[in-house]
This record gives sequence, C-alpha cells and structure tokens, in this order.
Amino acid sequence: MPYKSKINGYLQQKNDQYRQFIELSPIAIGAMAHENILFLNSAGANLFGAVNPEQIIGRPFIDFLHPDHQDIVRKQFHSLINEGSEFQPLETKLLRLDKTELDVELMATQFINDKKPAVQFTLYNITKRKKLESELFQSKHDWESTFHAITDIITLHDKDFNIIYANKAAQKTLNLPIINTDTVKKCFRYYHGTKCPPDGCPSCNCLITEAPATFELFEPHLKMHIEIRSMPRFDRENKLIGLIHIARDITERQRVEEELKKAKSELERRVEERTSELKKINELLKEEIVERKIAVEALQKSDFKYRNLSQEFNTLLNCIPDNLLLLSSDLKIIWYNKAASSAFGKHESEPAGQYCYSLCCNSISPCNNCPTLKSFISGIEETSEISTPEGKIWDIRAFPIKDDYGKVKNVIELARDVTEKVNLQAGAMRSRHLASLGELAAGVAHEINNPVNNIVNYAQLIIDEFEKEQKDADLAQRIIKDGDRIATIVRSLLSFARIRKEEKNYIYLHEIFSDTLSLTSAQIRKDGIHLKVNIPSSFCKVPVHPQQIQQVFLNIISNARYALNQKYPGTHENKILEITCEKVVINNYPFARIAFHDRGTGISSNIVDKVINPFFSTKANRMGTGLGLSISHGIITEHGGKLIINSIEGEYTKIIIDLPTSIMETE
Repeated sequence: MPYKSKINGYLQQKNDQYRQFIELSPIAIGAMAHENILFLNSAGANLFGAVNPEQIIGRPFIDFLHPDHQDIVRKQFHSLINEGSEFQPLETKLLRLDKTELDVELMATQFINDKKPAVQFTLYNITKRKKLESELFQSKHDWESTFHAITDIITLHDKDFNIIYANKAAQKTLNLPIINTDTVKKCFRYYHGTKCPPDGCPSCNCLITEAPATFELFEPHLKMHIEIRSMPRFDRENKLIGLIHIARDITERQRVEEELKKAKSELERRVEERTSELKKINELLKEEIVERKIAVEALQKSDFKYRNLSQEFNTLLNCIPDNLLLLSSDLKIIWYNKAASSAFGKHESEPAGQYCYSLCCNSISPCNNCPTLKSFISGIEETSEISTPEGKIWDIRAFPIKDDYGKVKNVIELARDVTEKVNLQAGAMRSRHLASLGELAAGVAHEINNPVNNIVNYAQLIIDEFEKEQKDADLAQRIIKDGDRIATIVRSLLSFARIRKEEKNYIYLHEIFSDTLSLTSAQIRKDGIHLKVNIPSSFCKVPVHPQQIQQVFLNIISNARYALNQKYPGTHENKILEITCEKVVINNYPFARIAFHDRGTGISSNIVDKVINPFFSTKANRMGTGLGLSISHGIITEHGGKLIINSIEGEYTKIIIDLPTSIMETE
C-alpha cells in the first residue's frame, strides 16, 4: 500500500503540473466532447471575451464559429473522432460573446475522456497577422501599380548588365520577353541592339564610380532620342548590386527645338526681306513667340510631372539631402527618407507612426504657422520657417497629395536646415556694421586727436607760464585733465571699432568695462539712469577677443537703456542699471559671471526664447535690427561661454554671461 500511495501521489503531482501548465499557457486551449466544451483555460476565456471559463464551458463549440465555417469544422471533427484522420490547421473566424469577430487558426487532436473519444483544441489569434498580410498585399499592389503607371522606361539591372525587372513602358518600348531567373536579358542588347556595352557607356562608368550619371543620345536601335539616368543600386550592407535605368523619349522635344530654330531663322529672313511689312511681321512674330513659349512651358510642366513620378522610388528619394516626410492628416509620419532618419537618429523609437512635431520640435502640439496643416486645408503648396527649441531654423515646404475626388489625403513635407544660412546673413551684416564703424572711428580719431593734442599743449604752456609768475594753475590743470579724458574716449572708440584677427588674450574684465563705460557713461547720465558697477580691479582674467566682448557689453547696455527709457521717460529712483561680476564654478571649471540687471520694461514670457533669433526685435520699426542679441549670443558661444536671459514683463530683465577664466587670486 505505501508503494501504491507513493505512485498515486506522484501521478497526482504530475497531473497538477500539467493542469497548471495548461492554465498558465498564453495559447487558448480547450477540450470538448459531443461538440460541447468540457474545459477551457484562462487564455481561452479571454479569447472568447468571457470573464472566466465557466461562461463558456458546456456550450457548443460550433456556435462560436462563423456560419460559413461551421459545416467544415463539424466534418473535420467527425473525421478526427470516428476515423482518426489528421485535423488540418484551419483559419476561421471566432464569434466572441460581445458579437465581435476574431481571425483565429484552429488545430485539434483526439484523446480519450472517460473511455470515450474527445477533442482537444487550440486557438491562435491571427487577427493582426491577417491585417498585416492584407496591408502588405495592398502596399505591394500600390507600388507595382505606380511603377507600371510611369510612362518613362524603367529597368533594374544586376552587375552583369542583366535586366531583372522592368515596368510596362520598358517592356513595350524595348520589346522585352518575359523576364525570369532562368533567362539572361542583357540590357545593351535591348537598348542598343549590340552584343556588348558600347564604348564610353556612362552606365559602365556608374558601376565603377558608384555615382549617378545622366546623359542624352540618339539610339538608332530604338529610333529615338532618349535621356537616360543611371543610378547605382545598393543592398542592405551598402554594397553595389546593380543599376537602375530611367529612360525618357525626348524625340518630340528635340523635334520641337529644331522647329523653333527653323522658325526663328525663317522669321529673321522675312524681316530682312520685307522691311515694308515690318509692323505686320512683328505682330506675327509675337504671336509665334507666345505660341512657342506656351509649347515650351507645357513641355517643362510635363517634364516636371514625370520627374516627380520617378521620385516615388525609394532609391531616388533617399538621395535627397533634405528631410522628406510623408504625413497623414493627423500629422503622423507614414514614410521618411534617409536624411530624415539621420535627423531623428537621437530618438530610440521608430519615427514611423509618431507625430512629426513630437520628433522635430519636441512639442505636444503642432507648431505655430505649420505649413503642413495649411496645405491640408488649402490643398496647395505651403511654405514656412519654423524655429526649434534647440535653436535650429527649418525652411519647410508642404506639397499636398490628392485622391481621385480632389481631397488631400497626405502631404509631402520637405524640410531644409537654414540655420547656417541665417547665421551667415547675420554675420555678414555684423561685418558691414563693424567696417562702417571702423571707418567712422578712424575719421573721428583724425578729426579730434589733433585739436585735443593742441588744447593739452596750450594748457601745458599756460601752466609753465603760471609757474614762472607763481600763479594758481588749477584751471589749466582741469583743461589738461578733460583733454586727456577726451583722448581716452577716442582711443576706446578706435580700439572697439578696429577689426583684428589676433588670437585670444587674457584680459582683465575691469579693463574691458573701463573702455566700454568711457563710451557709454555720458549717454547713461544724460538718460538719468543710476549706474551701479561692481567689477573689482584685478579680479580675474578671461581669454577673449576684447573688441568682441566689448561689443557684447555695449549691446546689452544699449538694450537696458532702451528698456529703462521706455518705462521711465524722465528721472526716477528705480531707473537703475546694475552691473556685477563674481567667480563661479560650473562642472568643476572656473567661470566669471557678469550680470546686467535693469528694472525696465522686461520681456514677455512667450517671446523670451526668441529674442536671440536673428532679425527678431521688440523695438519699434527702424529702431532695432534684431541682430544685437543674436550676434552677442554667437560671440559668447564662440568664447565657450553661455548667455542666459531671465526676465519678468513689466518688472526687470537680468542678462547673465558666464565666461571661462583663469582665476587670479588677490590679497
């Protein structure tokens, strides 16, 4: 008995393990006898749309199948139980409790339950697979329809010049037989009617250089002028595997061009021969020119249309260096080229299916002035420039794609990074500004230095005379002091405006501020602004181009004066500009932090991030170029520093500049 109990316990354990395995299986598993369900695991209950298996157990299995499949399944179950026939996997539709349908794959095997034959069945949910198969078939069908609808001759070749695929236009024009893997179809035989590639064939050179080639020729074999574009084909490992030929019949275009030349010659001859009929001939000539122009424009439009059609091929689209996206009406990315893929490379997830504004601008809603949204609404091409939080500027063009009813179903978005172009424009304007200022400074120095030197010399003569006569020379000393002050201001202006290309030098910050304030202090006093400066002498040295840093300081002070004068047109106790400097450590590196704090009009929160963009200005027309802070930001960035703007509209603006420095400790 103990031995038998041990065996029974072991069997019970194995039985429990088997039931647990069945219950935890993610696959729907059940059993039935006499067409009624005897058992169903939890995965099966979920598949049937039931809360628990008890809702399904006891009900006929056939009732949960689509009526079109019930007889087939019933017959296969009958053959399985009565004849022991193998149950072939069957794709059918499962009717769930909520009346919805699921595509499932049914498999069944026979087993003995209570000494009677029964059926164990498994159900696999293949709804997603069926949907993907349908979409894949439709995509392939659409691609082939588009490929064969193109009227240009398009053939795909391997590296041995064998034609492996061709559109209908190529099959008809080249008189190609059926293409299969068992036959060899050399391209030069059908294009040129030769037994080998012709001498100097650009396509052969394309196989060597792996670069596209475009050429025109008259092909006697085809009896037509053709334009051929040959492009390399690469596999997934970027290895050359063949070529793509896109050929266009330009015979008619050549004929029209020849006719235009002949018509022009004939008109010139008639003008020379019939001087008396000049007016009439001129009118006829104008009409002919208009007609020829219309014909040329029609040909150009046709050429543009066919070129756009040829761009449906992924190989051509991926050659475009700009970002190219195909967007749905909810701005989700349907397709993107390699340039866009590189631009989105920092994102781990697949761009397809995501919102374009989320990837491009890191935003939760469409960008302001979005050209794609406009194109969906207007049905025409739209353009716009969009700025991203990272400081990039994109020139975006949106092209609508319409269905047979004229409704826009998708939009192609072409985005080009024009940040560098805008920055170059800003830099060019800055260079012109500095050049003009340098000429002005040179003129001022020439016109002022000589009179100032004379004034100082005359004052010194007066002092010498007063010493002989033992008189008080205080007035002459004041003349010399003010004369030296004028000379210092002129030198500061000349130093600021002079364009230099020397390397960065370590300069004390207070020296740069001394030259800066010598140029602006008089205007600050005139505006009634209280200036508070705390820049310790011998505080620290910074490796800079002093003229560039001085330009930044002058621009920020100018903006602060403007804001204070807007808020306080006259004098006021709060009309204050405070300039401070302190040592800070950022990421274990020493920096000098310069802060310009004014209590002026401030900057609105919705534009504070835009004020450093080129040509953006809050000043009235003709009072600001919108380049000051943009240039200042560029200068500070070139020096390895940061320019930060903190502002509350109506209260204050605080501009902080952090510059890397070598700290010079003082006692």
